Amino acid sequence: MALKKFLKNSKALQQQQEAEMVKLQMKLKHSKSGHAGEEGEGWLVSYADMMTLLCGFFIMLFSMSKLDDPKYEKVKEEVAKQFGGKYKSPTQEMGRFMTQIIQDAGVEKQTLIKVDGYGVTIVFESTVFFDTLSADVKTEGQAALLKVIDGLEIQQKKENKQFKVVVEGHTDGRPILAGVFPSNWELSGARSSRVVRMFLDKGYNPSLLTSIGYADTRPIAPARMPDGSWNETALAKNRRVVLRILEPKVDAIPFPDAPEKAEEQAANPTQANPSLVADQMPAINPSQASTNATTPEAAPAQTAATLPQTPANAQPPGGRAPASIPVTTPAKSP
Repeated sequence: MALKKFLKNSKALQQQQEAEMVKLQMKLKHSKSGHAGEEGEGWLVSYADMMTLLCGFFIMLFSMSKLDDPKYEKVKEEVAKQFGGKYKSPTQEMGRFMTQIIQDAGVEKQTLIKVDGYGVTIVFESTVFFDTLSADVKTEGQAALLKVIDGLEIQQKKENKQFKVVVEGHTDGRPILAGVFPSNWELSGARSSRVVRMFLDKGYNPSLLTSIGYADTRPIAPARMPDGSWNETALAKNRRVVLRILEPKVDAIPFPDAPEKAEEQAANPTQANPSLVADQMPAINPSQASTNATTPEAAPAQTAATLPQTPANAQPPGGRAPASIPVTTPAKSP
């Protein structure tokens, strides 16, 4: 009887110890898992803090940066193409509108339009606006310019914008020998200012207008032939009036391309529609080269039969340097 009771108590004690052992193992397992969770959460918090600081740093850099609008628009266009979306240029509609105005004015053959992220650039041949060595706008030029100004006012009301206008005057590289203007600088500045005056007369906001005279510092074609003589076709291209209609967000005047780049592009001309050209250097319509060659700014076109005889030391017609200057090569010493 006593043996049975002892065995029973021993078995109960063993079961109790086993139960306590199981409880202890569960406690140890729970404590280990809880410690690991605390370590994981601590690492995640540190990583999140670092990412937040980096995000704030790049946001600060972006807030101080200045976007290049034309390049930004190109990026938007490429992204839209890659993802199958449609890209709408903020200046394309203005380009089409101005193209229609130029066509209605009947000067599309003497005009080139360029559309980019800055706005719309209209390049007029100088013969549309001015006579030789004159800053008075011709009747044909006044009619075309008034149509552009009126159309610009309509577009501003339609889009609820105030466009900035920059007028550039460019001349060819021949020096001025006589006349009212002592150099090409004064001539180009007077011509651009006269165009700006027409905007002012129509009530355009003066703070949105800029007049620039570049003289002959921004040619779009080499002025000299390989033999040193003047290139009449290139001179006709270089004489031009440029009208830049800029978006309101543009806060800097886009400069024309440097002469080196202009000469490189002139060596490889691009055949394009003279009414609307996108993202290329403004150039006079190649189809007009033969016409321009006969009307240099130096003098009105005259035939050999009607050309008057002048002394050798007389000034050339129009007060400009002669169209061709003979180039002599000095003899080499033996």
